Amino acid sequence: MSDDLLGRADSLMRRSRSFVAGHAAPAPVDDGIPLLTETIDLDALIAEPEDRTAEITAQVTSEVTERVTAEVTAAVTERVTAEVTARVTAEVTAAVTADVTQQVSAQVAEQVTRDVTERVTQEVAAQTRLDLLDEARHAVRAEINAEIRDVLQQNTSHALTEQFGDLAPLLQSLIDDWSRTTLPALVGLELRAALEAAMGAAVDNATARIREQAVLDLRDTIAGEIEARSVAVVTAALSRDPSEAPDQPL
Repeated sequence: MSDDLLGRADSLMRRSRSFVAGHAAPAPVDDGIPLLTETIDLDALIAEPEDRTAEITAQVTSEVTERVTAEVTAAVTERVTAEVTARVTAEVTAAVTADVTQQVSAQVAEQVTRDVTERVTQEVAAQTRLDLLDEARHAVRAEINAEIRDVLQQNTSHALTEQFGDLAPLLQSLIDDWSRTTLPALVGLELRAALEAAMGAAVDNATARIREQAVLDLRDTIAGEIEARSVAVVTAALSRDPSEAPDQPL
């Protein structure tokens, strides 16, 4: 049985060659081994390369969008936060100082005038006789009014200096504390709302432009790479000598 197999193999090898050692091969002998007559389409055996252009484009777009969004958001937030904090601090300091100073000056002047006038009038009325009360009241009022104005101005100036001399540092301290504890949160909320409203359209536009540019940059490269690999596969398949293939029945 082994001799029969060796003989059939030798016959098959002789039929697959046109020349052996530079001489024409003998005519094939019909030994019952079927010959391959069917044409094989090599192109059909080569699988079509998978088109990953969409996947690569989506991945590049996602990474670029995420990176650009993070960098732009951080830069804009830092700059706007610093500008808003400085502006709000300056405006609040000026507004609060002016408003408090005006209110305090008006209230103190009014209260001191009313209290001094009432107290002096009561003391003069108690010490003046009833028959001279009306005449003395007019004279005293004229004199007191002049003295009251002078005394009132001096007392008011001293009282303001004594009571409100440290008002400016106190206001500045309160404003600084508010700016340090409350202002950042308010600025963050306002900036977040503004950025969410403004970044939506900007991110969409940037994403569209980046996607288009990525497709333009990568389309030709990917297509060329796929084409080169396909040609290499076809060339390798067609260049192999059938005699180098394993001797197996087809």
